[in-house]
Amino acid sequence: METTGLRRFASEKTLFFLVAQIMLLMPASEILAEVLTHYSKDFLPSYFHPLVFGAFGILGTLAVLLYKTVELTSPETRGRWYLSDFLYLLLVFFMVISAVFSTNPGMYSYGYFFNSENPADFLGYFCMFYAGANIRSSEYRKKLIFVLLMVEIIHGVFAFFQTFNIQIAFSLLAWRIGAAYGLTPNINYYGGLAVFMLACISGVYLFSEQFIRNKILRLLLIVFAGFGFYVMMGSKSRLVWPGFAVMAAFYVISGLIMIKSKMDRTALKRYFARLLLLFVLYAVMFAVLYNCTDMVREGIERTKQEMEGTVEQGLGSNRLLLWKYGLESVKNHWATGIGLDNFRAVFYEKFGNVEMAFFRDKAHNELIHILVTQGVFAFAFYVFLYLRAVINNVKKIFKGEDESSRALNWIFLAMFLTYAAQACFNTSVISVAPHFWLVLGLLNTCDSPLLSSNKK
Repeated sequence: METTGLRRFASEKTLFFLVAQIMLLMPASEILAEVLTHYSKDFLPSYFHPLVFGAFGILGTLAVLLYKTVELTSPETRGRWYLSDFLYLLLVFFMVISAVFSTNPGMYSYGYFFNSENPADFLGYFCMFYAGANIRSSEYRKKLIFVLLMVEIIHGVFAFFQTFNIQIAFSLLAWRIGAAYGLTPNINYYGGLAVFMLACISGVYLFSEQFIRNKILRLLLIVFAGFGFYVMMGSKSRLVWPGFAVMAAFYVISGLIMIKSKMDRTALKRYFARLLLLFVLYAVMFAVLYNCTDMVREGIERTKQEMEGTVEQGLGSNRLLLWKYGLESVKNHWATGIGLDNFRAVFYEKFGNVEMAFFRDKAHNELIHILVTQGVFAFAFYVFLYLRAVINNVKKIFKGEDESSRALNWIFLAMFLTYAAQACFNTSVISVAPHFWLVLGLLNTCDSPLLSSNKK
């Protein structure tokens, strides 16, 4: 392909810079917002998140369209359509259908600026997915790993100090004394991000030869992993527990699979030695945090109270009730959903405008939220997308790719499954979800086109 004019735009380098910049800009914009809260009452924490990511959704969509147009018209790639192109278009299609046929058109999370996901935000997610699906080279995929680690460092530094009640501004939404929320508006949001990033840190340490040549830096990764575990637990969010459990189980299973692979025996021994060291580190830190802080005990005590029925909110802070009401509404809006990010309409339909009725803007389970708000067809498509991500990459691993590609696939799968586990209890928000959509795209790369035209 010629490297002049617009043809240079249709490259993995372009897509890499597109997603890397937004991932770094989001936490940077939050730092600015929190500083500005001290100088003007017009600013709140997370003030810039909806503005920045909404703008990215629009500009990123234009960039994707330009990228695909250039690819389709270039002599070497003329007429090529990949599965990822159709997946992207279907994501947009289901989003549009849900928004158009919403019971409250134009209303997303009932207008709550800091918690809603409007069409521009969804377009931003889909841009992240598309970029990930078209970044195929190990070089740029490794660079994305390092960008993700940079994001974790930025969030983690602020989260670390927040566990000591040192913060620039304040948590916009749910918060507890001494709890970490990083550069997100909620401890649960940060907990989901932190356990997702811990899966990345752990994987980079386990496969460190593929990422870092310097032995001293490789040794420092275990310190970074301990830091990641601390800030994750510092969120005091119980939803990190299933995410962490799935991550740990995944890396054990990965090792067992590698035993029967063609992986170098010396490298395999290093993998298990590092895995054991990680587990010992996490176990020791868990014991210390349990005995010396309330990071763990608070969550355990809260769970006991919910199970015993001694607190006002039910098990999982009434999540079971949320899911029950949401699923009950599906029969009335099964084809198109009750409306894009319009979960609260479930309660208006059930209770009307009764004062003090039980309302929530999110299902606190991402798949149920999709089913209720976007309908059965969209739900089935998302399930297909998630299953394809797992099955496709397990096949790639077994086909015997090079060690670097195999390590990347293991790490991205661990991050995906870790996120999926915590997402059973959490909410999709623009301060966290873009990272997941990028990884989902990286797991849905398509090397061969479905349609192609070689006409010059």
